[in-house]
Amino acid sequence: MSKAIQTIVFVDDDRIQHMINRKNMLRLKEDLNLQFFENPFSALDWFASNDADLLILDVNMPEMKGWEFLDRLKVLNKTIEVKMLTSSVDPDDIEISTQYNMVSGFLVKPLKNDIMAEILGL
Repeated sequence: MSKAIQTIVFVDDDRIQHMINRKNMLRLKEDLNLQFFENPFSALDWFASNDADLLILDVNMPEMKGWEFLDRLKVLNKTIEVKMLTSSVDPDDIEISTQYNMVSGFLVKPLKNDIMAEILGL
């Protein structure tokens, strides 16, 4: 049986998605530790001294692409399950994801409640 997800980090430049995801995730499981970052550099600073069970990472952000974020996470020696978050699944992104063992799939924005429940194992 896999370990229950307790800490989820969202890295996405869309503040409205953060508000929606926070509300819906906590409705499903109220004791989650949710961390939200609009800026990927702030998220990397957080990861330098913290761990999480799951990272939900936007593929396309203005400051840094999700792939570059993963490269920087590797430098921090972090191993974490990652779900890439995107507005539409691009075949090129799927191909790139095969280079990252930590990427376990893609999620399409906006996250639906049934997908959130599946992520949480509910």
